[in-house]
Amino acid sequence: MNLDSEQPSFDLIVAGRKIDNRTAEARRFRALGGELQMQLGRNPNAAERMMIMNAATLAMLCERDAADLLEGKKIDAESYRRNVTLLGSILVKLGMAMKSRDVTKRDRAGADDFGAALIEASAQRIN
Repeated sequence: MNLDSEQPSFDLIVAGRKIDNRTAEARRFRALGGELQMQLGRNPNAAERMMIMNAATLAMLCERDAADLLEGKKIDAESYRRNVTLLGSILVKLGMAMKSRDVTKRDRAGADDFGAALIEASAQRIN
């Protein structure tokens, strides 16, 4: 993988097999992997490369399910939720996303004054 070019090269060698780059799925996988590598901002080490490959795979599965859902097809909602959760976990581990937190906890300040005021007003109405 080379970060010197505009779009880094993301080789498609999976399980020891070179994958044909001509399929739409392979091109999408390369694009996702390259974008994640660019976001990482450096050449990934072996562990990061594995996480990027898994993140690209999960992102493709999530995209497939989202497209099916938007076309009115049934999807396995539990599998979709699991894939989204796993993808988020990998992105957090790579430092590309922040772990979410419970913004309703009273011992934490809100992300901004307006948000904190809305949370406090909602909590007072409930009590």
